[in-house]
Amino acid sequence: MEKVVAYAISAALVGIGVLILVVGLSSSSPALWVMVALVPITIGIVSAFGPV
Repeated sequence: MEKVVAYAISAALVGIGVLILVVGLSSSSPALWVMVALVPITIGIVSAFGPV
């Protein structure tokens, strides 16, 4: 059960990052929002493949 929760949290982080990326691309400063979106995406991917 712990692994399921850990993967769900990782997937949620990646999802939030993708949401920020999609919304940020239509903003006035897309490069800034792409950089901001990479943070939760990176954290989510690293935590998904890290030791649990």
